[in-house]
Amino acid sequence: MFEFSLGPVALSAPGPTNGTDEHDSRPADLHEVIGTAGDQFRDAFTRTCLYLALGAADDSGARADGATRTDDTVVIGTEYGNTAALVRLQRHAAEKGKLLSAQYFPNATSSSASAFVNLRIGSTGRNMTVNAGVLTPVLALWQALSALDRERSGTSRLLVGDVYGPEAAADARLDTPGLPCRDGVVHAFLHTGTDLTAEFAFATADARPPDLVRTVRKTGADGATTDGAARVAFAEHNSAFATRAFLDLVHTLEPAEQAVLECHAPDGRHAAVTVTRRRANTDSTNGGHR
Repeated sequence: MFEFSLGPVALSAPGPTNGTDEHDSRPADLHEVIGTAGDQFRDAFTRTCLYLALGAADDSGARADGATRTDDTVVIGTEYGNTAALVRLQRHAAEKGKLLSAQYFPNATSSSASAFVNLRIGSTGRNMTVNAGVLTPVLALWQALSALDRERSGTSRLLVGDVYGPEAAADARLDTPGLPCRDGVVHAFLHTGTDLTAEFAFATADARPPDLVRTVRKTGADGATTDGAARVAFAEHNSAFATRAFLDLVHTLEPAEQAVLECHAPDGRHAAVTVTRRRANTDSTNGGHR
């Protein structure tokens, strides 16, 4: 069981691709927030993560500018992440051969977005990119809370989602062609604290579920789904939207109520996280990680 507090949550959803790895619709203040230095080497996913991380304010109202070093941990949960940068590197390498600029290489890795976010916000904590397919949001949240539980960081930055270039969208639709690929990345602050607890469950099933699906629901102290908060299913590839709905639901919890995020993969694997708001008189010394 993990103990924590949840800070502000924000979602950014770039517009549709224009046929390459770029997006026609961007926030009007994108480059005002993230800057333009080296932008020709970034892909849309990196820009989106930077925009959220640099534009978001924590509970104190302060925004990270890299001037003050912190022990923050950055965890990015994504299935396709910087695929566009990797594809562009391969395309330009074929075109330019030995004339290819060396600057492309550090910007075209599967985890370059998390590295850029760490550098820009001045974070010295853990820095990782998690890809667990359909189970990505649950595993990413596990890693973000592990940093708090082990007292490695006082704050974890969690970013979950995808921005789909043509190659990523084509790959995502190979197994489940009927599911949409909406762009979006969600950002949240997780802090050390005792007002919330999180429990995780992982399992496999013999039977293959009919659809790849993520669900979010709210339950009362007795474990029953509360009135007006029925289970909501998210049948799409990008986990950003289910994660946003789940984190928003956590903010609404009354003492002893629970928010549940469940992820079911086509091969039967599934994972769930249950967040409970503590009662006012709960003894927080019984926490710990199990």
